[in-house]
Amino acid sequence: MTEETYDVIVLGGGPGGVAAAVRASQLGGRVGLIEGETLGGFCMNRGCIPFGHMMIASNILGGLPLGKEMGLDVKEVLKDYSALIKRQNGLIDFMRMGVSGTLAKNKIKIIKGKGRIAGSGKIEVDGQTFLFRKLILATGAKWLKPDFPGADLEEVINSDDLLRLEALPKKVLLFGESPWLIEIAQFLNRYGTQVLLATKDKRILSMESQTIASRLRKVLKGEGVEIKTQAEIVAVMKKEDGAHVDLSSKDGAETVVVDRIIHLERAAALKDLGLKTVHLDEEGPYIQVNDRMETRADGVYAVGDVTGDPSGHYSHRASEGGIIAAENAMGKKAFMNPKTMARILFTQPQVACLGLTGKEAKGQGYDVMVGAAPFSVNPFGMIIAENEGIVEVVADKRFGEILGVHILGRNASEMVGQAVLAMQMEGTVEELARASFPHPTLSESFAEAAREALGRPIYLP
Repeated sequence: MTEETYDVIVLGGGPGGVAAAVRASQLGGRVGLIEGETLGGFCMNRGCIPFGHMMIASNILGGLPLGKEMGLDVKEVLKDYSALIKRQNGLIDFMRMGVSGTLAKNKIKIIKGKGRIAGSGKIEVDGQTFLFRKLILATGAKWLKPDFPGADLEEVINSDDLLRLEALPKKVLLFGESPWLIEIAQFLNRYGTQVLLATKDKRILSMESQTIASRLRKVLKGEGVEIKTQAEIVAVMKKEDGAHVDLSSKDGAETVVVDRIIHLERAAALKDLGLKTVHLDEEGPYIQVNDRMETRADGVYAVGDVTGDPSGHYSHRASEGGIIAAENAMGKKAFMNPKTMARILFTQPQVACLGLTGKEAKGQGYDVMVGAAPFSVNPFGMIIAENEGIVEVVADKRFGEILGVHILGRNASEMVGQAVLAMQMEGTVEELARASFPHPTLSESFAEAAREALGRPIYLP
């Protein structure tokens, strides 16, 4: 059989792989994309899309108390989980067709099967060899088995397993450091599940601004989500009435009985890729790349979850990396700017964090100024009862460089795009303070937070 040669072969059909394939084709390359499972990757099929859809339903439920204050009293709310999942699956099927259509439009060859590098310039897929000039690895991440005693029980599940359940559990323990556990906790709680959220860390969202974390914790606890910090699972035993979990935490030792234990931990999928044939390490935690998405192997790039720890596992980061890798593979010069990669949670209120916290900035030697504007004093924030929402701006005193923006509030995931653009354009805190945002909107608080950092707030008490 004649071996086919491609300018670029992409291994993995998730957001990073698809973006890479399309961009390489736009630049005139003959491109092949290898995918052994379903196009769209983890995000579309089992991650941010399904859980984003579920959080929209959760947000509708969360908005009912405000509606009642406004005179819109709903006497009874029926929660049909099966209807939610039916709509969700239909949307995902439609999106998959969209991905297939995009690849076809860009004349990208879809190679179905499991790919394995077979040496420099070669990759094998189910016994067939394909030749490439450049290779982009976008194989994503895999689930890790929990390390606590009793982790082998069927009651211990991850989010994939949760999506396969026909009915939601009555009692759950969500255990781990993953921020996505917080989304799931809020959704399950609003759908009638009794929820205990436990983390090994000293607080939830331990890597983010303490202001954001403490305000979100207050919201969750107010809704009935129980939170345990500095927690460890000592043992799990299955009994007739459920899984008995011996749990130690800051509050002491206790035994809780739940129907399911949800644990989320993922790591780069490196096994069986043939990395050793191009002198790359398949035993490390992830593939190391530079800001051009280049690996140590000549002509081999890597993007997305396969290139870092879970704190950076975001679809938009993978897509941006894919575009950068493709442009460099096709002879251009493109670079990743990690400062402009937002970290998002679709809770209610949403969380959107960008760049450094004040503590991190001080640790890196900056002379820091921080300004914050609560939505409780923002006119639109008052209208929508955004009582815990806030915008926090972190900047360097010497040059006014914006180092970080942290938002808790409605549509924070959309608002943070303005901060991404400001930081990408190297805007200063003075320029942000002088920006005229429309009224009444939550975005007005961007300028007020910047003015507060500069010591001249207009509307803050």
